[in-house]
Amino acid sequence: MADFLLVTDLDQTLLGDDKALIILNEMLEKKRREYDIKIVYCTGRSLKLYHQLNQVKPLLSPDALK
Repeated sequence: MADFLLVTDLDQTLLGDDKALIILNEMLEKKRREYDIKIVYCTGRSLKLYHQLNQVKPLLSPDALK
């Protein structure tokens, strides 16, 4: 598999359906281990607001946060 970079917004894109997020996280984590997929969250949130969100939502740790 070629190198893969997943870049996604958070609000109303990655977030919004908690059950689907859990399923997606499981799939992404497996592919991340197999293929070294990189994950980037591109958000308008401040770093402080991102960290607050990360306390209440099951977000995978990103390789980059923009």
